[in-house]
Amino acid sequence: MSRSCECPKCGADVSDTYEGEDYSCGITAGWFCGACDLGIGDDGHYEPMEGDVPIMTAKEFRGGRPLGTPLSELSSQPGDPKNLSDPRHAGYAEFCRIARSWGYD
Repeated sequence: MSRSCECPKCGADVSDTYEGEDYSCGITAGWFCGACDLGIGDDGHYEPMEGDVPIMTAKEFRGGRPLGTPLSELSSQPGDPKNLSDPRHAGYAEFCRIARSWGYD
């Protein structure tokens, strides 16, 4: 998919002269009209291409769900073994699950 551009001075099609940015030598992306000796900067407009990965915010991705686990739902100590309804049991299990996901035993 080629990006098209016309010279603003003479109206010539300069689409085939597009060069990407090369910051190592201070060149930004754009086109060049040889007839007018005019550089035409890329205005930053991006045309989507096949295979592009969509970029979205965390809110768009997760919706109303919180990002991560609230600290109040975690526990670094197991609950009372005699009281199975102790909420620390679930918090400790979630704590261990997260620790395992980071490579800890």
